[in-house]
Amino acid sequence: MKSIRWKIIWLCAVVILVPILFLNWYTFGMFGRFTSRELEARMDDSAFLIGEQYRGMLNAGGFLDNAQRVRLNAAVQSYEGRIHTSIQVLGTNGIVLADSSTNVVPAADLSCLPEVQSALHGKYCARFALTDDHQYMFYYVALPILREGRVCGVAYLSRHTGHVTKASIRLFEFQRTTTVLTLLAGLLLATILACSLTSRLRKLTAAATAFARGQAPLQVDVRGRDEIAELARALGQMAAELQRTNQYNREFIATVMHELKMPVTAIQGAAELLEQGAFAREDARVKFLGNIRFESERLARMIWELGELTKLDTEIPHTPKEKLDYGACVREIVERFETTLDAPHAAIQVNLPAKPVFAKIMPGRIEQVIGNLLDNAVRYTPATGSIEVTVEPGPDLTVITTVRDTGCGIAPSNLGKVFDRFFTTEPRGRPRDFGSGLGLAIAKSIVENHQGTIEVASAPGRGAAFRFRLPACMV
Repeated sequence: MKSIRWKIIWLCAVVILVPILFLNWYTFGMFGRFTSRELEARMDDSAFLIGEQYRGMLNAGGFLDNAQRVRLNAAVQSYEGRIHTSIQVLGTNGIVLADSSTNVVPAADLSCLPEVQSALHGKYCARFALTDDHQYMFYYVALPILREGRVCGVAYLSRHTGHVTKASIRLFEFQRTTTVLTLLAGLLLATILACSLTSRLRKLTAAATAFARGQAPLQVDVRGRDEIAELARALGQMAAELQRTNQYNREFIATVMHELKMPVTAIQGAAELLEQGAFAREDARVKFLGNIRFESERLARMIWELGELTKLDTEIPHTPKEKLDYGACVREIVERFETTLDAPHAAIQVNLPAKPVFAKIMPGRIEQVIGNLLDNAVRYTPATGSIEVTVEPGPDLTVITTVRDTGCGIAPSNLGKVFDRFFTTEPRGRPRDFGSGLGLAIAKSIVENHQGTIEVASAPGRGAAFRFRLPACMV
């Protein structure tokens, strides 16, 4: 029973059958108790009336003469016709004084019966019992007849329970029929439901298997608003995202191969020229060794940045962060950055809010973001220009950092590409070009891993302003 279809069907069968069986058992028991009480109540009333009549016939000595016994026998016979119950009146010794089933005054001894013994001792008794041949069920009632507080006789009634048995059988057959019909209807509905669910799941499984094998795109026509339809839509979105990711990875690998090929080719060319004799000439040797060093440094930087991107792609956004005074942290980052600059550069000004703004960050990662933005600003801004780093509180408990320069700016056609990997606005072959086009892509990944956003505003000749927003926290 591995299929979910059969599990649903069996579960529905159990859920339907168990309550029905319990209700049938409870109803059958209640019916039996009700009929027993009704039968006993009617027989008790009749026994009481007969006892009253018997007590009224007793003489002063508490006995009946033959004539009175005949009258009593005729009286109990008349009662039997009305209540369809066998009636016997017993004396204090358990001997039958009157019997509704015969015209002859009997003299049978019933004192050995347990219900009669109880009645002779003044205790009422009623019970079900089978006949000696175990073919018929009777209900017996023995009511003591009291006179001046003493037992003067017993009203003994017995009735065949055939009518009760027949009613119970009819009730049982009705319950059995309704149980079977209800179970069949429930199983039919469960089968329809299970087939509907599993057929859609089978479609999903087949489509996912084909997609995993690369045979076809994941396209499943599963309609509805239930969980299976939501699963199908989620799988479709996942498949589309996987296809986009695969396409992006292919393009990224092709771009990486192209970008790595350029410095490697340059290094190989310089090395070959040196081997061919350029090493003997001082100017050529210096030139080609400088090219090899430049390209190797550029290659090392690119490899490091690719490694950083790989780590950022797999870095969990909820990595533990430190709660810090964000403004003070930015000031320290800018000061450390300035110590790494050797050549003349534009002045860097830091503007912090009057009150501390706290944020949960990874300081090393935020230093990479600000360092990359400052590196670009210094590269594109002349020494006579200026660079401004501003930290200010933003709306909805955020903190905004802006790195603004007065450099050459960015063309409008390039604004949407600056955060793409390997995109750079520098002309190829520029002598001081150490950029690989990965710095801003790294900055964007770090900011997004902090649940933040980054954007750029610029115009040619008017500088550029990079602004990123991070969640702040209460003090």
